[in-house]
Amino acid sequence: MYACLRCQAENKREVLGKQDCVVVWGECNHSFHHCCMSLWVKQNNRCPLCQQEWSIQRMGK
Repeated sequence: MYACLRCQAENKREVLGKQDCVVVWGECNHSFHHCCMSLWVKQNNRCPLCQQEWSIQRMGK
């Protein structure tokens, strides 16, 4: 089971960490649920962990 780093950081894994949500990896190689990051980038287009500008490298499960 994948655990989104953003969900863990905000202790919302039960609410945001849906098993059916696709995982995205940024150019910085950090990974998050796509549903979490789509909300995050609306306010801040940077990786929540390293603050590098967010750009999707790949998507998967």
